[in-house]
Amino acid sequence: MVVNHGGSLTQNYFKSYIKLILNANECSLKEAKEIVFNHFFERKESRFGEETYKNFLFAYKELEKDIHD
Repeated sequence: MVVNHGGSLTQNYFKSYIKLILNANECSLKEAKEIVFNHFFERKESRFGEETYKNFLFAYKELEKDIHD
């Protein structure tokens, strides 16, 4: 996946990306979060900046909420 380092990635971007991981790997939401963190962020919260990482966490929390509703 090509990522532009010029700006932060949105919550919607990460919701879509996590859903893609969920569908492709048939895994739990928690496992999908770990896969994204390991592969996309290379286990470094600061890899794409603080705002991008926060948007990733917000997207995860939103998906978690959607599953429990």
